[in-house]
Amino acid sequence: MIAEGRWTELDSSLQRRVEDAGEVLEVAAAGRKAWVEAVAAQQVLKHQRDMMEAAQAALELGQRMVTVGNWSKLQLSQVQLAASTARMNLRRAQQAAAQAQNKLVKTMGQTGLQDGFVLPDQLPAIPAQAMTEADLQKRADAIRNQLPGAESLRNRALARGAMKVYWAAHALAQDSQGDVLKTREFITEETVLHYNGMLKSVWDLLDEVRNQSQATVDAIGAQRDFWIAETDLQWVLQGGEPDSFVSLGGAGGDAPTAAAH
Repeated sequence: MIAEGRWTELDSSLQRRVEDAGEVLEVAAAGRKAWVEAVAAQQVLKHQRDMMEAAQAALELGQRMVTVGNWSKLQLSQVQLAASTARMNLRRAQQAAAQAQNKLVKTMGQTGLQDGFVLPDQLPAIPAQAMTEADLQKRADAIRNQLPGAESLRNRALARGAMKVYWAAHALAQDSQGDVLKTREFITEETVLHYNGMLKSVWDLLDEVRNQSQATVDAIGAQRDFWIAETDLQWVLQGGEPDSFVSLGGAGGDAPTAAAH
């Protein structure tokens, strides 16, 4: 089951009964989180490319407008700055994607086989409903009953912290992929319609392309954070002890930072 990635389905008493099971589960959890980060970084890279292309198109248009005398160099400088920012963000995303894949390869003990890894195009969808407090508490009680006194107390604190992060991450991911992203998609569609009807300028359209891509990047970040939080929670419910939990609220293109529990 561990080899198939189904370690969260294991009997929580496994660590007590099988030698070195705890270490194996720790590697499985680390591998799962590294995989999530690698897939998310790959997704973000695609949208950073889209933003770079939109910024480059705006820059080329601005340069033509300066050439024919319709724009000042001051107006062009703002577009140049936006293009430079998009270019830097793309480079950061490229580096982040490469680092995330290297981390995954290293975590899984497959150093030197980076080219053999094929990642999916996107992360799994988040569940419509988060796990309930009653179900989680039942599992938490079951594992604590199998632990020695000191470990049981630590696990209780960890489980409480992991549950809070899990529920917060689920709510943030739902909001970012629901109201925020859907509203941004509506704005983009309306902007395209107004542009086609000559009611919006090409600048409005290019700005909205960038806004849409950024909203998608933020949604990917929230989705990534949820799956990392879910992995930590599942590990704690197997008796594991993460050093820290994911810090929520970062930009989608940034690797998740750890927050001490």
